[in-house]
Amino acid sequence: MRSKPPQLKKIVYIKLSSLDDLSRYVCNYDYTNSTIASVKHGSGFRIFAIGEEIGKAILVYYVNTTKRESAISYTYPSSSSQKENSHFIEGERPEQGNYMRIINISSANLREAGSTKTRNEVPIVELSGAYDLVSAALLKASGSDSIPYIYSFSSNGKKVICAFDVIEGLSDDNKILYYALLGKNEPGNFARYKYSENKIDFTEYMGEHSYMYAKIINLAEPFPFFKMPD
Repeated sequence: MRSKPPQLKKIVYIKLSSLDDLSRYVCNYDYTNSTIASVKHGSGFRIFAIGEEIGKAILVYYVNTTKRESAISYTYPSSSSQKENSHFIEGERPEQGNYMRIINISSANLREAGSTKTRNEVPIVELSGAYDLVSAALLKASGSDSIPYIYSFSSNGKKVICAFDVIEGLSDDNKILYYALLGKNEPGNFARYKYSENKIDFTEYMGEHSYMYAKIINLAEPFPFFKMPD
């Protein structure tokens, strides 16, 4: 009996606030990066990276462009005096910064998922505050070399930060989205935890060794399955 050919997952597009957010998402800060792809969309293109698997679909985080791009040059902020910078480039690698090649693919076999736009696809759990969310995300990632992702967006006039599966074993194989509301503090591009003082804050750079860091990825709009309880 012949086995079934592998099937492409359906995708859910999640728009990012900026090219910096896409670069921050894929950059591993050791001059390597996760895959970035480009696909034709309407009259332009979408540059995207693969995110979390949701049921039988997968999230892809994207920014729009007017033309097909070749690569991204990204400089991440390692000190308060250094600004984060992302821009599209052609040709040779830059002398400084991370060089991130874009893989151009055909959109012929990509299909958007519809059912994942409902809230029931992803359980939503509220935590008591930003401290719990950031510390739980960092605790989960502490046994690996990866830097955890925390997502940020506005919903009903409130600033929300959230992360997937920060508490192990609370559900079956389905993803859970944990979120917390922010007060007056606006998140920067990174959340950090200072273990010597047991406190968190938000910053625009990542470089001080006395902290553990998580990336803040800013979304242009809430996840399609996100809805705060009434």
